[in-house]
Amino acid sequence: MPRVLEELQRVGESAEIWWDSSPLDFPKWRDRHLATAPDTPTKKRWRDQLDCFLCPSEPDRSLVRGITTNPSLVAQSVMASPESWRQDIQELIRYQLTPDVESTFALVYEEALRRAAREMLPMWQASNGRYGWVSGQLDPRLMLNADLMLEQALRIARISPNLMVKVPGTRQGYEVIRQLVARGISINSTLSYTVPQFTACAEAVETGLKKAHEQGIDTGRWRAVFTHMIGRFGANPDLRYEAAIRGIELSQTDVRWGEVAILKRIHTLIQENGHPLKPLLSSLEVDDPAKGSSTLCMHLEQTAGGAIAYTCKPRFVGDVLRREDELAAFDEHAIDQAVPADVLEKLLWLPSFHRAYDPTGMDPEEFAHYGSFIATYAEVMANTRKLIDFVAHQFQTLTPSAQPLLLS
Repeated sequence: MPRVLEELQRVGESAEIWWDSSPLDFPKWRDRHLATAPDTPTKKRWRDQLDCFLCPSEPDRSLVRGITTNPSLVAQSVMASPESWRQDIQELIRYQLTPDVESTFALVYEEALRRAAREMLPMWQASNGRYGWVSGQLDPRLMLNADLMLEQALRIARISPNLMVKVPGTRQGYEVIRQLVARGISINSTLSYTVPQFTACAEAVETGLKKAHEQGIDTGRWRAVFTHMIGRFGANPDLRYEAAIRGIELSQTDVRWGEVAILKRIHTLIQENGHPLKPLLSSLEVDDPAKGSSTLCMHLEQTAGGAIAYTCKPRFVGDVLRREDELAAFDEHAIDQAVPADVLEKLLWLPSFHRAYDPTGMDPEEFAHYGSFIATYAEVMANTRKLIDFVAHQFQTLTPSAQPLLLS
């Protein structure tokens, strides 16, 4: 397993490593990555580490404890094995009485979640529901419709006991979270970048839990995580625009401190108030010092020692493997270290950071209008459309001659 990630888990007693993709995609990615090794000793070292990275059928051996997916990742997984999925999709079409593109897309998406959950179920069972969770995200097209999101969420939750529903960080999304938690359903709050979103999520979770306990619902295997899309926050171009018009010089290191500052504040709120949520860091990045970064991976180095889950996309794991000897040793108290005062003061001049850092910096109606949210949502929607079109194409190819298709 990557020594860096193993050490990160060691210094943080409650730290967890997750895989940001389907577990079924891991073997192919591992083989592709091993093929890039520069020499035989490196290839052997990488293989030895990756052999213990994701082993759901051997929970005591596996470094990875959970899985995150989203419509983009499901689309990528399907597109990576088009021949296999083409046959499955055409079968789904044939076995519907009145098939259409939307109903078939929903079945394909749920089948992808079912396969991922089945792969991780042995870990979930062995840990009595502590590990082995798979996050199944709601259709991004529904993010402003609480009723339709709840309807889909209840369908997803029934697929497997180790599926937690991944709900967008909108006002409507937090209403859905409240209702899901009240039913004892595990949740992952996603498309989140700010402290105000965290406080809204915590309130929804705690209100839902109170109702669940009043109704006698068993929450012994219930879990909730709050996904801070840490690298996505810094990718928000609003930060650099706001800095430029104010004559503020904003380095890549300053931006990373801004991302970490938000996570540190969220972590502090959890520790001080006992919120039943664990932060889950996604969009992790390994930085290039040649591009102005003073640290190789501040996302890990400045959060070490915290009760945090880290979901690692394949590219990030590959970068860590290639450069792990360059990473500094972890400080088990890093999560409690303050952001440099001069950097924080500079960042607070920027409205996009100030709104994200202040617990009351935004109203829930504003969450879906925040720059980082909009940029991520656009990407997720684009990948969702690709998967819908792949399904639509299967309708066209079921007949000897392709036919035009009206998507309505």
